[in-house]
Amino acid sequence: MSPLWKRNPFVGFGIGMGRLGALALALKPRQRAARGVIPDEISPAIFATRSVSTSQGELVYHVSGSGEPLVFLHGFFLGASSYEWSKVYSRAAINHEVIAPDLIGFGESERPSKSVDASDHVEYLAEFLREVVPQRPAVLIASGVSANLSLLLASRHPELVSRMVLFLPTDLRDSNKCRTMGIVRRSRLPGVSYLIYRRHIAQLPFIRSWLESYGFANPDKITPETLSVLVNCAQQYGAEHAIFHFFKKRHAFDVSSHLSSILAPVHILWPAKAAGFHPSDAVNLCRHLPRASMEILPEASAFAPMESPDDITAAVSRWIDGDLTALQTS
Repeated sequence: MSPLWKRNPFVGFGIGMGRLGALALALKPRQRAARGVIPDEISPAIFATRSVSTSQGELVYHVSGSGEPLVFLHGFFLGASSYEWSKVYSRAAINHEVIAPDLIGFGESERPSKSVDASDHVEYLAEFLREVVPQRPAVLIASGVSANLSLLLASRHPELVSRMVLFLPTDLRDSNKCRTMGIVRRSRLPGVSYLIYRRHIAQLPFIRSWLESYGFANPDKITPETLSVLVNCAQQYGAEHAIFHFFKKRHAFDVSSHLSSILAPVHILWPAKAAGFHPSDAVNLCRHLPRASMEILPEASAFAPMESPDDITAAVSRWIDGDLTALQTS
């Protein structure tokens, strides 16, 4: 068995951290850093980058194509951004209008220090959809926590959503899921959390180890481009706030009471190689949704949109461009 520090890289770093040094760091004035340069690879060249103002701050998004609007929502993880879906959504722009935002707290969008909970995310996404695709319901393609947020959005604003493809919908109320993703409670000592994040968590060695342990089924498929984008986004000014809120499960909510009211068709893509996640979670969602189906992807990992985009593109296209009459309720 590999050593504890390798299985959970947070552990080794925290050992031996002195209180005096932490206090000195906490008392030291911090200057607001200028916004860093985001790599061009975050979005394909054919996409225009635009922004809209929402109740939670500026939201940056990438857009290209024409036709039925497809909105790709990335998950909540270290260094997250619209890049997660970029190898998938770029191919959909041939027949659709593709829109890929960086959610508030991530990527190029606003990174506020205040907590943005599930309801906040849903409401600014509703504002975003009304602004970007007015009078047109959109297809939502979402992963992880954003998949569950999409369900909540569809229950509150059904006029904005035509259908959904949800990849590994994640409920943060389950602490085991958080541990599986390498998430542990952050230190409560003044300044230690910021120091750990900046000096360790947001650095390339940690992110590479984290992807190898939790994200990719085949570590050989972790490309230099993927590492560059994730590290860059993780190191942006204010990026730590979204991760700290994730640690505290500020985005956790119970979606079960809303499922029966969601009339939009839902198709769940479940990666069989996502360690710690069981298909029974997807089956349970399907049982409570009026119009739902699911598909198990036997070779897919938790980060399959980045690791195996060809497989995910095919799975999304089969449902988006296929015959909806074939949809069956599980």
